[in-house]
Amino acid sequence: MTNEHSTLNEILDVSVTDDRIQRLKKLSRLDLPEGTPEEVHDYLIRQWCRQVNITYARFVAGIKVDPKDVDECMHGAIDIHAHGGSDPFGRLLMEDQVAKNYAKAGMAAVVFKTWHTPSASRNQLLERMMNDWYKTPEGSEVTPIKIFGGITLNKTVGGLNPIAVERCMKFPGFKYVWLPMVDSYHHQRVVNDNFAPDAGIELLDGNRKVKGELREIMRICADNDLVLASGHYPYEDSVIVMEEARKMGVKHCELIHPTHIHSKHTIKQMKEYADMGVMVMLCALGFTCFPIHEEGPIYAAKIIDEVGADHLVFGTDYGQVHNPPHIVGVRWAIQLLLSYGVSKEAIKKIFSINTAHHLDIEPAIEL
Repeated sequence: MTNEHSTLNEILDVSVTDDRIQRLKKLSRLDLPEGTPEEVHDYLIRQWCRQVNITYARFVAGIKVDPKDVDECMHGAIDIHAHGGSDPFGRLLMEDQVAKNYAKAGMAAVVFKTWHTPSASRNQLLERMMNDWYKTPEGSEVTPIKIFGGITLNKTVGGLNPIAVERCMKFPGFKYVWLPMVDSYHHQRVVNDNFAPDAGIELLDGNRKVKGELREIMRICADNDLVLASGHYPYEDSVIVMEEARKMGVKHCELIHPTHIHSKHTIKQMKEYADMGVMVMLCALGFTCFPIHEEGPIYAAKIIDEVGADHLVFGTDYGQVHNPPHIVGVRWAIQLLLSYGVSKEAIKKIFSINTAHHLDIEPAIEL
C-alpha cells in the first residue's frame, strides 16, 4: 500500500493477490467451522484483507474528515425512510424526537414510515407538536422541518388496496406508497423461512403481469405525484413493477434499501432501475449498523461510483431499539462516505438535492 490510494476509484480498485492470500493463511486464520472448504476460506480472507487494505490505505493517504464538512453536508439533508415510535412494537424514538433532532441539525425534511398503519395519519398531530416546540426557546432558533408520511401496503391496510391509498390523500404531507414488506411473500420466505401457500402478498399474477389492483394504485400515484416505492421483493418482481409504473406515468419511483437481504439487488440491477428513471435509495442502515450487506461503507461508495450520484436518494431506515438515534445515523453515514473518498458535492446531491426533487420540494441548498 502507498499513499497513492486517495481517490474513490483508487480505493475501490485495491485488490489482493493469490500469493498474498497464501502468505496470510500462514499468519492469520478466520474463525470458521471445522471442515470449511479451503476455497471458501480463501474467498473470505481475501475480502477481509481487501477491507483492511482499503482502511489502512486511507490512513496512509492522510485522509481527514473535518466535522465542519459533516455539518455542511447535514444542512438541507433529507431522510426519506425514518422509522418512528408509532409502530405497535418497540422503537427507539417517537417521531417528534426525531424531527426535533433533525431540525436542530439544519436538515430540511423527513419522511416517516410505519409498518401496519399509515404514517401519514400522524402528520397533523406531529405538525401541531412541532409548531408548539418552535415557540419554545429551544425550537425558536431552528428552521422548521418539512414532515411527510405515507402508507405501507401490508395486510393490516388490506394489502394492495387502492381504496386505502385514496383515503390517505386527505392527510397533509401524504407522499409515499410503499409496497408490502413484512407481509410480502418474499419476505416470508427469506426472513421467516415460510413457504406456505398464501403466506404473503404477491405483486404479479400467474402470467407474471402486474395485478389489476396494483395497476390502480399506480394510477393514483401517477395522478397525484406520489412516490411509489418498492417493498421486500426480489429483482425479478420489482423490475416488472417499476417498468409498469413508469409506463403508467408514475413520476417518482424508488427502489428501497437494495442491499438488504429481503430486497437484495446487484449494482448491475440498480443501474437498470436508474436507466428507467427509478431513484435508488442509499440506505444508511445497510452500511453503518449492518455492514454485513456486501462490504458496508465500501459497497456504498461503490454504489455511488457505479450507479451515479444523480440516481440516488438518501434514507436512514433507522429507528430500531438496538441502534443509535437517527441523527447519529445521518452524521455517521456522511462521515463514512467522506472517509472513503466520496465528495461533498456527491453527498449533497444525494442527501439534499435529489431527495428534495423526489419529494417535489425546493432543495434547501445549491451546489
